[in-house]
Amino acid sequence: MATFKIPEWAAEPRQAASLQAIDGSDTQDVGRQSHYVFGRDLAESTILIDDPCVSRRHGALVHHKDGRIYIIDLASRTGVSIDGTRIPPNKPTKLKNGSRITIGPRTYVLNCEVAPGAPTTAITPHKMPLSQVRASHLLVKHRDVRNPRSWKEPEVTRSQEEALAMIKAFEEQLITGQADFAALASVESHCSSAKRGGDLGVFGHGQMMKAFEDAAFALEVGQMSGPVFTDSGVHLIFRTG
Repeated sequence: MATFKIPEWAAEPRQAASLQAIDGSDTQDVGRQSHYVFGRDLAESTILIDDPCVSRRHGALVHHKDGRIYIIDLASRTGVSIDGTRIPPNKPTKLKNGSRITIGPRTYVLNCEVAPGAPTTAITPHKMPLSQVRASHLLVKHRDVRNPRSWKEPEVTRSQEEALAMIKAFEEQLITGQADFAALASVESHCSSAKRGGDLGVFGHGQMMKAFEDAAFALEVGQMSGPVFTDSGVHLIFRTG
């Protein structure tokens, strides 16, 4: 059996985190190292679950360098479920505070909190409401947007579903460290900001479409959004300041 290969994007945690078994039988601190492996093989696993329906090396929880936390099903026999839905094998799936992770007979709830001494620029909530942020974005247009043309395409004919699939593929490249945001935006974004690596500069409230603004202001510096839908298309947003 192959040893778990740590993803290149794995990093030391930027937030404290723990897993609490819903039956109260177990609590695991998962906020002290870059990754944790679940399984029934003591030599392979950080978190041991001694049950025959659990694979020797079943799943892994991994901290991303951008501060987010992911779970990976390591092609286990019975799978890993998040909030009742089985996730695809070998594909990092983003977790959020309160996510329920089921591995074999055990279900854990993820609890996240700010880690003492962690970099305040990335994870500490602002004491005062933000008036401005700086962000970059990667835009994919579809035929139903208000301006279905771009520097890449004189006429956009793809559907919204196809645009979303493209954005998700780009998101996967960025999450797994296969691409740099600015480099990818410069060749794939349908916005004229592509020539600046997607950089939109500094903007305040009321300067962007509501959905875009809400997503950008909700991000921490160095954090990327999931797909965001506006009248311009489907975006990935990366906050830079």
